[in-house]
Amino acid sequence: MNIASAKQQIKDAVEAYLERDDAGLPLIAPVNQRPLFLLGAPGIGKTAIMEQVARELGIGIVSYSMTHHTRQSALGLPRIVSREFEGFAYEASEYTMSEIVAALYDYMERTGLRQGILFLDEINCVSETLYPSMLQFLQFKTFGKHRVPDGWVVVCAGNPPEYNRSVHEFDIVTLDRLREIDVEPDYASWKSYATECGLHPAVTTFLETKRECFYKVEAKPGGGKAFVTARGWEDLAHIIAVHEERGKPVNRELVAQFVRDDEIADQFAVYYALFEKYRSDYQVDAILAGEVGEAVKNRARQAPFDERIALVSLVLDVLARECAQVLDREAVVLAVRDELRACKADLVGGASVQDVLVPRIAEREAALARKVASGTAAESVVRTERLVVALLKEFASACTLARTEAGAAAFDTIQQAYKTEVAGLEPAAAAASAKMDNAFTFVDECFGDREMLVFMAELATRRPTTQFVAHYGNESYYAHNQELQVDSARMGLAERASMLEDLNENIKLAEGRTSEARAAVGLSVGMRATAERANGADETALREHYQGKQFEYGFTSVCKMLLPVSELKGKTVLDVCCRRGRGVYKLGAMVGNDGTAWGIDWNAAYIEEAKDGMERAWRESGLARNNMEFRVACPEDLIAAGIGSGTMDVVYVNNVITLFYDQERALAECARVLKPGGLLILETIFADQPRNEDVVTRARALGNSIQAARTKEENYAWLTAAGFDEPSVEDEYEVEASRGYKADHAVAIVEGDEDVHYRAVSLYIRKPQQGGRA
Repeated sequence: MNIASAKQQIKDAVEAYLERDDAGLPLIAPVNQRPLFLLGAPGIGKTAIMEQVARELGIGIVSYSMTHHTRQSALGLPRIVSREFEGFAYEASEYTMSEIVAALYDYMERTGLRQGILFLDEINCVSETLYPSMLQFLQFKTFGKHRVPDGWVVVCAGNPPEYNRSVHEFDIVTLDRLREIDVEPDYASWKSYATECGLHPAVTTFLETKRECFYKVEAKPGGGKAFVTARGWEDLAHIIAVHEERGKPVNRELVAQFVRDDEIADQFAVYYALFEKYRSDYQVDAILAGEVGEAVKNRARQAPFDERIALVSLVLDVLARECAQVLDREAVVLAVRDELRACKADLVGGASVQDVLVPRIAEREAALARKVASGTAAESVVRTERLVVALLKEFASACTLARTEAGAAAFDTIQQAYKTEVAGLEPAAAAASAKMDNAFTFVDECFGDREMLVFMAELATRRPTTQFVAHYGNESYYAHNQELQVDSARMGLAERASMLEDLNENIKLAEGRTSEARAAVGLSVGMRATAERANGADETALREHYQGKQFEYGFTSVCKMLLPVSELKGKTVLDVCCRRGRGVYKLGAMVGNDGTAWGIDWNAAYIEEAKDGMERAWRESGLARNNMEFRVACPEDLIAAGIGSGTMDVVYVNNVITLFYDQERALAECARVLKPGGLLILETIFADQPRNEDVVTRARALGNSIQAARTKEENYAWLTAAGFDEPSVEDEYEVEASRGYKADHAVAIVEGDEDVHYRAVSLYIRKPQQGGRA
């Protein structure tokens, strides 16, 4: 399998091994928790995915290479101890704790994490003296007398014998204690990772045209090995970026240090020289500034296709960096704003900065130190946190310099400093948006539809650009996004900046989220349908709720569709409330000829319209057959569409969910139709405090999906009740209650809700592989 599939297998296994029953005991006893054994060629990302799994699950990781361990270091050193049994005294040998097991206790003390992955690399290269002890370890998770602590899952990795002369092939007795996962190099999976990381475009564009160069290991005629690995390409991309920034040359000698195959190193060195020439000749900065001359445009028009694609990648690379800088700055501002919200009441009430803000800064620094010590903190998270702490310290220093160290005066000083920081965000976002406009203009003027499709597709797969459009909007993107016009609803620059700026008006103290309030919400919304079902009125109530309702042109029409594209090929996917089917058309293209895309909606007229466009959609997508199915059904009753239990790999639901008759029941239906390990992609809205029931009822009647939102806690409780795992937040951003389907469109709102703030979120939620949540 490829590395992405292997990662999911590991993640599912770790979650299963960590599950506990109501008595706190493992659902799978440690003796039956077979360690996973990743077996694959070197440099394909085995270690990297272990760190990703630990980070995504919020657990720790301790890594050891077994190649240097002897029996003594793994099992511990012998010592003489005195003992007595019924008056009989004797001396015996006893082993100190294994270095590996001791490292787990050190890690837990240092980081505070009590669960994690013990990752043993090169497991099939253990020394001859240690090999006999591995059977005991693999089954009983002990070295000598010392057991791996509860809450730690063992994962192993190794290379096949053809890549490593030190490898011992495991016998059947050993293999029967492992879950072997054979991993193959796969360019498509690596490309998704490379795009996510923003690796240098010279590497990604070269490999896009020469995929046969992605991974290669073969014997040289004169002895030795010629090889190229995914790790080598990634490391090369990083060093190229640093050398360019420092003005250092990137030549064949440098390339050969990472690409250990002479022919491929030669090819890339030549390609990079051309790449540099394109960058210089085409003046990418001038293109994005809208100042490119006619000579450059004419050359672009006459360039061969591969040169055009290289230029598109250059433009996108610079554009993605611009968008990422704005988003990074916004993340810092939002985190700082949340801290100031928490401090406001105490400061205005007379407390000092030293007693309120400074301790919170210290708490953030300590939390960051623990994350760094755990080895699972993403570099982007560490960077953001350090900038947040630095900015908060600046605010505290500003109070000291202004001699406003306590009370409302201190808060006023902080607020002015915060506004200054926010004021710099809007022009940066406007500049990035203008560069995106200019990029669209250049591609429009110089290239044809083929290049524009490549540009749009690449823009949509780069997280910085898609998130920027989601947060700030871009009219050029909306105008060119013909396939999904409803995807054009995002916040405008001025609106977003105003939401960030005014602390006095925008900061609201978090109100207590009591169980009584949640219970009241459950009775008024979730429990209402349950009671009606008991009275036999369910079908009638559903029909009355949805009859005549369209819920279009508000925020309900926003379908961001932040999809794991690499996971969808060949899968069965369901779009709940698909409306006129455009999202299903897009999903049909993604799942391909071997997959199926389903769409359900309560509006029969919409379903008929979707069916009318179905044939054209699959033909335009280049499919060999129709792979789409449309049915009429309510989201709370998918069985009415003939969708059986455990039949879907992926279910997608957008922001209209807050207007469903019964959200909790709809989520339970999503869980029912998903296969074990299936993925729910949920776009919804979170309110920052418990809701006024009258406001929610009127908002639902009005069709305002934002004002109909519930809190994060309520949504997570529904997901837990449906049997889902902990959600992963893929994207989030603030929205105003009046937000419509695009930046310049507003909808009617319900009065009496002015102190509530809303966040649009995109969630990935897995259905457990077996059973459900304990």
